[in-house]
Amino acid sequence: MTGIDRHQLRIYLADHLSGASAGAARIRRMAQAYRDTPLGPELARVAEEISGERDWLEQSMREWDLPPHRLKQLVVSAGERIGRLKPNGRVVTPAPMTAVLELELMRSAVAGKRGLWETLRVYAEPLGLDPARPAELIATADEQIATLSRLGERARQRAFRSAA
Repeated sequence: MTGIDRHQLRIYLADHLSGASAGAARIRRMAQAYRDTPLGPELARVAEEISGERDWLEQSMREWDLPPHRLKQLVVSAGERIGRLKPNGRVVTPAPMTAVLELELMRSAVAGKRGLWETLRVYAEPLGLDPARPAELIATADEQIATLSRLGERARQRAFRSAA
């Protein structure tokens, strides 16, 4: 690989891998939590896609001899778990607005991931990456953003209604 600062690229990819690990864990948990709601099936599909993309990124980093930083992944994973402890006004059950917030956070995360795929499209040739792969990943991210936006709209319709 020539023409690429491997040190900077490794940091960049490791940061995205850490975020992808946290995002995959969060959306898997969301898919489980909302499995018996209208949000469940689409969340399960997006969760599977995000987990697969995370695995592909980790494998690709190894193939490019840019191994991930394990400590960074552990720290981000712990942060994601701590983020679940936020007070929502309820002790046992999630507040209706929780789904809205989680869907907005995941939509933002997927938009950030899309930026990674755009970067890989630019550097596909020196990485030995088929340029069709980043294009596919960008299209999938766009579909995921649309799905999360649609689910967020559904959740928003119910989240802030008064009980009266």
